[in-house]
Amino acid sequence: MDKPLVTISYKLANGSQISVEVSTPVKELLEQSDRQIRSQRRQDRRHFDFKVSTDGNSDSPLLPTCEDTANLLERMGRDTRLHKAIGKLTEVQQRRLRLYYFYGLNYSQIARLEGISCRTAIDTIEQAKKRLNRLCRD
Repeated sequence: MDKPLVTISYKLANGSQISVEVSTPVKELLEQSDRQIRSQRRQDRRHFDFKVSTDGNSDSPLLPTCEDTANLLERMGRDTRLHKAIGKLTEVQQRRLRLYYFYGLNYSQIARLEGISCRTAIDTIEQAKKRLNRLCRD
């Protein structure tokens, strides 16, 4: 038995609007998260109600603004597309990207670890990045 979907809409910081269809339990979870974020913002404003004064400009807040639910949903969508795209790369490209981005190894360290030339490591990672770019745009 399929659960009925509910459409919820959020207004993004740039003024555009995003709508998503979710099940009722997911909607309730998102609403609860949104309430928690708003509550945390109120607490932050109470406890950190001051601004950094640099160059005589007191308009820059000390703390970054919290991420709201709409922006979180947008980022989750981008992350999902990225993970799907990474899954379409070759095993070698995936492994070398992981070493470069997640483990922080540089090209020469990857080359030594895998017994390849530094140029091969660079080319593999650059090709993988280009392919990810194309896959994420599609």
